[in-house]
Amino acid sequence: MRSSPACFHLSPVGSTELRIEGIRLSAGNAGALAELLQVLSCGEESAALTFDHLGNSWHGRPRRSALAGIAADEREHQALLAGIRASLPQPRQDPALEATMRRFFMRLADRDVLVHFVRIVAIDSAVCHILGALRCRGKPLAADVRVGSILERIHRDEARHVAIASRCAAPLLKSARGREIAADAREQLTRLLRLRADSLDSLSVDPDRLFSRLRATATARTAI
Repeated sequence: MRSSPACFHLSPVGSTELRIEGIRLSAGNAGALAELLQVLSCGEESAALTFDHLGNSWHGRPRRSALAGIAADEREHQALLAGIRASLPQPRQDPALEATMRRFFMRLADRDVLVHFVRIVAIDSAVCHILGALRCRGKPLAADVRVGSILERIHRDEARHVAIASRCAAPLLKSARGREIAADAREQLTRLLRLRADSLDSLSVDPDRLFSRLRATATARTAI
């Protein structure tokens, strides 16, 4: 089975689509993961395109190089998630969800590059929380070696991306306005994730507890 692009029809890495073999999940867990990956894959596609743009527009070679490196990481993440999706059941078609995802990720952009970076920090650090919850010992995905190792790799990379984006956003990130921007981005993310709350619950992640944590950490220091 070939997985379709999640949102933005990002060009695949390499000439052929990677397929992750050896995934051993129950039918219920596999279906829940397939639906949750619709959102996570859309985020990776959006991030790759975003960091391509930011890297090309940023002045200063060291920072441009770091942003280009993040874009490359995000493309690899998208390919890895697409490989997992290719080995999972096809999720139900949901045009409304796809439109909502595209709107959410497109609205993260802002003419003020510092605002854009604060939103990136808020969302990427939230992704770290989500991956940590999914990978927690005793959870269904932690028991699958292939899926667990891929999520661990993405989690590690995203934590590094948060650190880089935080340095870019530093002048705004520490201010009250920056905290408000981050909190709003997290609130919008939780609204999007509520459309896949059942999938989180099926993977033994309490969605209400997760969403409360995402909101709380958005108004405090960025936690990973």
